[in-house]
Amino acid sequence: MPVAGYLLSFFVVGMSLSVLGPALSELRDRAGTDLGGIGVLFVGQACGYIVGSLLAGRMFDLFDGHRVLAAGLGLLAVGMVSIPSLDTLPALFATFVMVGVGAASVDVGANTLLIWQLGAGVGRAMNILHLCFGVGALTAPLVVYIGLGFASYLATALCLAFAALVLSAPSPVASTAVRDEHTETTRPMLIVLSAFFVVYVGLEAGFAGWVYTYGEEIEFSDLAATWLTTAFWIGFTSGRVLASALGQRVRPKSLLTASCLLTVFAAGVLVVGDGRTTPVWIGAVLMGVATAPQFPAMFTYLERRIRMTGSATAWFVGAAGLGGLVFPWLIGRWFDASGAAAVPWSMLILGVLTLVSFAVSNRMLGG
Repeated sequence: MPVAGYLLSFFVVGMSLSVLGPALSELRDRAGTDLGGIGVLFVGQACGYIVGSLLAGRMFDLFDGHRVLAAGLGLLAVGMVSIPSLDTLPALFATFVMVGVGAASVDVGANTLLIWQLGAGVGRAMNILHLCFGVGALTAPLVVYIGLGFASYLATALCLAFAALVLSAPSPVASTAVRDEHTETTRPMLIVLSAFFVVYVGLEAGFAGWVYTYGEEIEFSDLAATWLTTAFWIGFTSGRVLASALGQRVRPKSLLTASCLLTVFAAGVLVVGDGRTTPVWIGAVLMGVATAPQFPAMFTYLERRIRMTGSATAWFVGAAGLGGLVFPWLIGRWFDASGAAAVPWSMLILGVLTLVSFAVSNRMLGG
């Protein structure tokens, strides 16, 4: 029962965090701003994510985990239900900060509690957890196409339902045992390891957040741009399904290396394609497949190398929030200044940085 609650919670986090990208044009028109201006909502959501992760990490170490997780879901519900009624940029910014805080609390909680529940056998479940995020994200452009209000109210209802589910079961507690393969963590080590999550999430959130607008800019129709976003999330979900199937057979290190290399290749397809229809569709799907395994595989890799407390998890989720803060905003500014080509070139740069940051982390941990 607890594991099911964690998985379902990640579904609603995936949906909630992915609403902003396909809703960007509607929110831009409602707030009366431009692409560069509306991109500040990515900053608000990411700021909330950083704050939420730092607060949640300590809270999961100190208090009943399921109560903290339910509180995060409740806060996420309040943020999502507010979106349809707002039409000013400051109000939308504040609301997406709240969405970020709630989502980060659930992110830290589900990852930490799953590791505490399953220990060294967490590998496949971790991949399925993040698969649920992908499935939730996949639904976001489709439900936003039906209507932003529908998407917001659906996410709210699911948050409340899943909060009730996790509260119905006792919470696991952290193991105090340190396994022989664990390396003692220091703050400099956590900073280096966190760099991977900064650039990886910058890449994933940057592409997911701007691919719809990229499609519009290269003269896709609204429906085609919606399906381009959906194609990315279909590839993403397929990548997580594949990673779940391979979780017990392929080492996390090998999976991470292969997926980082495929990300660079996918970005290269988009750059060389230069907005032509076929390379754009191929590149979007490949980008989804390539980026999908990296977050859960890195968590599984780290679980084998260091002791994953709530505070350590908060470092990585906070770093993910920082990546989501900095890079989508920078991509939006570059997009505004230089046009659609900013998106594929950003992906290529971030793809290379992700590969390099994992190589450095692996070397530090004696891989």
